[in-house]
Amino acid sequence: MIIGYVIGQATTQEALILAERPVRLGTYVVLEYDNVKALGLITNVTRGSPMLDDNMNDIEIVQRLKQFNNSIPVYTKAKVKMLCDMNNHFLMPDIPPFAGTPAREAEDEELKSIYSQDGQIRIGSLIGKNVEVKLNINSFARHLAILAATGSGKSNTVAVLSQRISELGGSVLIFDYHGEYYDSDIKNLNRIEPKLNPLYMTPREFSTLLEIRENAIIQYRILRRAFIKVTNGIREKLKEGQIPFSTLNSQFYELMKDELETQGNSDKKSSAKDEVLNKFEEFMDRYSNVIDLTSSDIIEKVKRGKVNVVSLTQLDEDSMDAVVSHYLRRILDSRKDFKRSKNSGLKFPIIAVIEEAHVFLSKNENTLTKYWASRIAREGRKFGVGLTIVSQRPKGLDENILSQMTNKIILKIIEPTDKKYILESSDNLSEDLAEQLSSLDVGEAIIIGKIVKLPAVVKIDMFEGKLLGSDPDMIGEWKKVEESEKIAKGFADFGTEIGD
Repeated sequence: MIIGYVIGQATTQEALILAERPVRLGTYVVLEYDNVKALGLITNVTRGSPMLDDNMNDIEIVQRLKQFNNSIPVYTKAKVKMLCDMNNHFLMPDIPPFAGTPAREAEDEELKSIYSQDGQIRIGSLIGKNVEVKLNINSFARHLAILAATGSGKSNTVAVLSQRISELGGSVLIFDYHGEYYDSDIKNLNRIEPKLNPLYMTPREFSTLLEIRENAIIQYRILRRAFIKVTNGIREKLKEGQIPFSTLNSQFYELMKDELETQGNSDKKSSAKDEVLNKFEEFMDRYSNVIDLTSSDIIEKVKRGKVNVVSLTQLDEDSMDAVVSHYLRRILDSRKDFKRSKNSGLKFPIIAVIEEAHVFLSKNENTLTKYWASRIAREGRKFGVGLTIVSQRPKGLDENILSQMTNKIILKIIEPTDKKYILESSDNLSEDLAEQLSSLDVGEAIIIGKIVKLPAVVKIDMFEGKLLGSDPDMIGEWKKVEESEKIAKGFADFGTEIGD
């Protein structure tokens, strides 16, 4: 069906069409000319009248013209972003369309050849079309950012993607900031308690948690000697069955204190020893709810074909940072071990999802998670570790990490500075696409990157089941409390009557 015709000057990047009927933003169109079959996306629509242009300033003329409404000429113009030449391996057109070239609405079968055939995971359908959009699972190794304003559908998107990846036998690890997924109805759910076991930590990692500065060489040496001696001793005793599991935590605490007390003869070393001892005691107080020497390694806890969820809801931000960074480090190191030897380490690829990523990967603060997320962003693809970051505050994210998220699912974004920040950090997001972000409805998204063959404007599928990220039924909850209060009051009045 013809929508309109090209007018004015066009380029291989964009064209302007004069529409012969109303046309919607996000409509896919086809322009055929000079053996080119160009697929385009309408990114801007304007309507006007040559008789009532911007220079009109006499309201009486407008009022008189309105009495003869049918005689007022009007027009609709639409800007078309050129996406590819379907006759040339989906490359960009190398010849622009000429004025008068007809633009027709793309047919479902044409769009299916682009969005429905090469991917393995259905994410939704093109807006306004019966065309499913499938994502390329292998390209998740190039990392993904899911960005949106609050309430626009981030949690729903994560739930849909995670469940469908697990149904393909894949493994996802979600760091659940608000408990949205831990108690959800996601199929193939594997719940993981957030614990840190020093027996699986490196001395440098442990010293970082104690906030021993890199230039505090003496303090680090004292801690390193004590930590290695104590953890090695506990491992040996565990092998021989000499330590009951129930006393492991208390023994680690006492052994570390005793070992630290014995170090440092000189005044300089004694001062450093006291500082380390203080930091160790503060560390054990601060992280007492997550330190557990009976806990197995995260590598043993994550399962293939599962949506593995680590609940962070009971932790403060320091503890969250410690848990997430340690798990990321263990996963990356373990995948490296497997790639090198095939005899040890994590045997399957995994996609780690960091919710509320702006907290852990802030542009203004250095966190432990930020360091290991950066490592995965740089190295993870080679070892089968994909990183997905989820945030409603894109401008708060570290720009280096965000720029390495090759793929992006961007839902409704209203804040201009957020849109600008996303645009500046994305090689494959154009300004005209970014301008559409404010007009998206809840659950609608623009998808760019290697996970799709071409940019897609998509209605994300609705997750079927309970998900705590959805808006609460406030009126319903108020009514429940009101009913319970009435019942309680009735019992109280009944009791008073009996007493009388």
